[in-house]
Amino acid sequence: MITRTRKIPRMTRRQIPPSMTPKMPTLNAVEQTKLSWAQFIGSYAAVPKAFQGFFEPLLAEGRAFPYAVLTPTYAGFLHRATEKLICDLGHEIHILERLGQGFELQSYPLERISCVEVTAILLDTRVKISGVTQQGVPSSSTFKFNSVTDYLFTPILENIRLATVDSRDEVLSSELEKFDHWAEVNYKFMNYAKHSLVRGEKVIQAVLQAEIRAGEFTLMGRTFYRRISPAHMTILTDRELIVVREEGSRGGGGQVWRNVALHPAERGRSSFDKQQGDAAGAIHPAASGRSNRASVSPFDQARSRPTARPVSGVDRSVTD
Repeated sequence: MITRTRKIPRMTRRQIPPSMTPKMPTLNAVEQTKLSWAQFIGSYAAVPKAFQGFFEPLLAEGRAFPYAVLTPTYAGFLHRATEKLICDLGHEIHILERLGQGFELQSYPLERISCVEVTAILLDTRVKISGVTQQGVPSSSTFKFNSVTDYLFTPILENIRLATVDSRDEVLSSELEKFDHWAEVNYKFMNYAKHSLVRGEKVIQAVLQAEIRAGEFTLMGRTFYRRISPAHMTILTDRELIVVREEGSRGGGGQVWRNVALHPAERGRSSFDKQQGDAAGAIHPAASGRSNRASVSPFDQARSRPTARPVSGVDRSVTD
């Protein structure tokens, strides 16, 4: 009896036509990776239905379709992220976050954005925009995407940083040359420093700190080290504070770029140089270290070989 009962489910499966058997869609590795890519939205027809209500009043006024980028949904357990649409209207950055069949809107006037932070670790990139919204409420918005599509956000980030720049001239070569001597300390961070400047920006002071490591123990003639502080640099310009540090267990996994806008009353202060005396305009590498040459994009995943031990500092200055 038991044997006959066991055969019933097997016979039932055989009687179901193959066409009625549900098939789960299969995605290969490339298709799964593309699900994490950000997408450029170039027209109203490409806008997901949940976000279309935001664009209808704009198009009704006869305005051109704005620059917009869609970030994907991450359903992970620890690092969840909902689908967002980042829209640049020129004088404001609008971030639409999907909520069911609708969306939640955060609008940041450019002059009220106080900080932009970009964290790039391998293929995982996060952008955090902080400031005061159109309603006068302090807030921040974070969106995540695959690093291969970081170029889509370059126009948006440049627009934010150039909001306080009156001049549209290129970066002066004299400003870039201030970082040339960093090549002897950390070639990678020299490139980062030169790339971090925007049009018309002047460097007031900068400090480079190489990675600091301390020996933990020695085993079979090999010494193992613990990182005390990652390599990082800080640049003060007449418009913003730029902080870049390495991120990851060995300092080669990625970087964190943070641009903090100065208060309008602090921008372009000529009195700063007088107060600082000989230190004004100085660019100091705080400690030396070895690093491999890397690309200069804030999204690039530069990889460097960590220094074997802390190296004594080299202090040089370049004044205007």
